[in-house]
Amino acid sequence: MKSQDSRDAGHLSLSKRLAGLGVASAIALAMATSAHAEIDWKQESGSKINLLLISHPFVDALKPLLPEFTELTGIEVDFEEFAEQPGFEKLLADLSSGTGTYDAFMTSPLNNWQYATGDWLEPLDAYIDDPALTDAAAYDMADFAPGILASGRWTREPMAGMGEGPLWGLPINFETYQIAYRPSIMKELGLEVPKTYAELLEMAPKLSAEGPNGPIYGVITRFDKYWDLPYLTFGTMLQSYGVEMIDADGKLQICSPESIAATTDFIELIRTASPEGAGAFTWDQAMQGFAAGQYIMSVDEANLFAPVYEDPDQSAISDDVGYAPTPLGPDGERAAGAWVWSMSMNANSGDKAATWLFLEWLTSKETMIKTHLGGNMNPVRSSAWADPEVAALVETWGEYPGQYREVAEEMAKVAAVRFPPHPELTRMLDRWAEAIQQSYFDEGNVEENLCAAQADVEQMIGN
Repeated sequence: MKSQDSRDAGHLSLSKRLAGLGVASAIALAMATSAHAEIDWKQESGSKINLLLISHPFVDALKPLLPEFTELTGIEVDFEEFAEQPGFEKLLADLSSGTGTYDAFMTSPLNNWQYATGDWLEPLDAYIDDPALTDAAAYDMADFAPGILASGRWTREPMAGMGEGPLWGLPINFETYQIAYRPSIMKELGLEVPKTYAELLEMAPKLSAEGPNGPIYGVITRFDKYWDLPYLTFGTMLQSYGVEMIDADGKLQICSPESIAATTDFIELIRTASPEGAGAFTWDQAMQGFAAGQYIMSVDEANLFAPVYEDPDQSAISDDVGYAPTPLGPDGERAAGAWVWSMSMNANSGDKAATWLFLEWLTSKETMIKTHLGGNMNPVRSSAWADPEVAALVETWGEYPGQYREVAEEMAKVAAVRFPPHPELTRMLDRWAEAIQQSYFDEGNVEENLCAAQADVEQMIGN
């Protein structure tokens, strides 16, 4: 209860390369200024731009702010909002056709590795460097966490060059992963939050309770059959077991002994402590299920779900939620995936100057702070972490004051993008996810399924 390459060069460590994030050292960060950039914000007045947005807490925080942008610039903003998978499919169709329906859109470095290769993205450096469009001092590129910003750069060289070359997207938030749990139920069951995956598996049969509306299940996590399964949530477990998609010698590790062990343990956990249907849960189903009080523990979940869990208007457990780092793997190591949501510009946009003004406004210090106060976590600018309202917002989150931030600091030390940049990476990861699901649904054994997926991915890479 609340008491109130090289391959190594491509890895974006959120403890080393994300220096300046401010999670661990907010006291040294500068406060955001309130003055707007000194440019002619009306220079594109009368223009209209279209956005493609993915349903997300960021979008919920952004929508009420859009009239402020129109008042400032005279630029009208229309948008379409989609769930993640149909949104990416809609965007891919628009980009590949060259129609330019969407001037700007939500994306990620992983998606942009495909889009940039197809010449579908507008490089942003020239807009940042244009004094008529960008007040460099007010926009303050140095205020972005360097590694997070660098995740939007790529040379377009397959399997190399991440963090270098043109800037293809501007970050709007990042996430890594953690455990969320119900302190009251854990205490009733006499259980401690697991420190290792072995402890989690051992306690899995004990994780059940009765609630006012029926059974409360033990564990929830996303488990849908798409690339994000090995890349994000289960990817965090994989990485803690020592699994990387490609090892130091350039060899695929999809069916390595460590990957087989992690997958076997993951499937056992879901079969033991999750309800029927858990093999198809999307991220929003997992978030909503935990917020509804249907689960004791949410494992390897996005830490940006916390604003939903803490909001009594959205959460039945807002007064009974705690946070903990993800478990340690078999060798006592903890690693985590990382995701960066970004905004990019369509190379076929019909009004690139107006689109840039929107991107500049959206990712400015002032607007970013407003989105964070509206539930868009976690900040990508140092000034946002230093803002007293943002700091006060997260201070009460968790079983005790400061717990959420404490866990966020710990996870930031071990989170990284550990996948090689490649335009076909999502297709490769889809194949990996398919093998995991086949194993869950008893379609062959784990080793056979993973090794078949590895052989298919080798063909995609061209090995």
